[in-house]
Amino acid sequence: MKKDLFWTIVTLILSILTMYICFFKSGLSFQEFVEAIKHANVLWLIPAVLCMFCFIWFEGHSLTLISRSMGYPVQHRKGFLYASADIYFSSITPSATGGQPASAYFMYIDGLPAEVVTAALILNLTMYTLAIITLGLLSVLFFPSIFFQFPLSCKVMILFGIVSMVLLTLSFIILLKKKVVLLKISSIIFYLLRKLHFKALSAKLETRFNAGMEKYNLVVEQISGKTGLLSRIFFLNLLQRTSQILVPVFVYFALHGNYSNWLMIFVIQCYVVVGSNFIPMPGAVGISEFIMFFGYSMLMDNSFAIELAVASRGISFYTCSIVSLITVILGYIFIRFIKNRRKSEVRE
Repeated sequence: MKKDLFWTIVTLILSILTMYICFFKSGLSFQEFVEAIKHANVLWLIPAVLCMFCFIWFEGHSLTLISRSMGYPVQHRKGFLYASADIYFSSITPSATGGQPASAYFMYIDGLPAEVVTAALILNLTMYTLAIITLGLLSVLFFPSIFFQFPLSCKVMILFGIVSMVLLTLSFIILLKKKVVLLKISSIIFYLLRKLHFKALSAKLETRFNAGMEKYNLVVEQISGKTGLLSRIFFLNLLQRTSQILVPVFVYFALHGNYSNWLMIFVIQCYVVVGSNFIPMPGAVGISEFIMFFGYSMLMDNSFAIELAVASRGISFYTCSIVSLITVILGYIFIRFIKNRRKSEVRE
């Protein structure tokens, strides 16, 4: 809890500093930004907000689909809660996978076994990463000129992002396919525990691990044989990432009323996602805005670029984080209420 509070404060401070630097860099005043939002076309802001909700829903639907394929009939509202926990805690931790434990917590509470939760989260994260790689590689393949227009610092981050995601995807596939890798990692951990004189703890954990590995293997084998399922999960993750990338496109329509550059905005945002996703900053705060500013500056002047970057992030990141936090809080309260009611019924 203290750790989460610490990273929430860090994220807030970084966000304030980022906004200050953005406005200072462009010469755009906060009053001018507010005026631009007031005069924006609301009809285009509505699909931008809907895309933000779709970003949460598609991940939730993916986790629901995986759980159901393993024989656990998870409801869609539960999937939305799992996704919200993942998205919110990922946004306040310096890791793209920081929300996985929070998502796992709610899945455990709903009665999903540890091996099912582990396999489901690894599989979903693998497809999520593959979706980003796909969009990034398509952007490089069909729009290389945009990549070369970025300054060197942005190019380095984009290339680092692609390499990191490829390596991460390979590691996830190995974890899903190669039992021997998990066994070697676990044996090293147990060996270190014994050397540190935690023999009893090591023996206890090793017994649990061996029992869990047998079940985990069965779950992975069950998933691996379903090509149709894997394709659907990948497609849902592709839709999830695409829905988030579309937010700046609709915000651009709302602010500028110009529809000719929509594809360039989309491609630039693909590069932004690739370049910022694996930088160790909470929610990639500062990094995303930095790449967005240089990207949008290719198409418009600095003040318009900042307007678009700040407004888009306001919806796709900050509003999304708030919606996810509210969902997590309500989900936790509901779970506590159900638990307390069951306890009182048992006493009676």
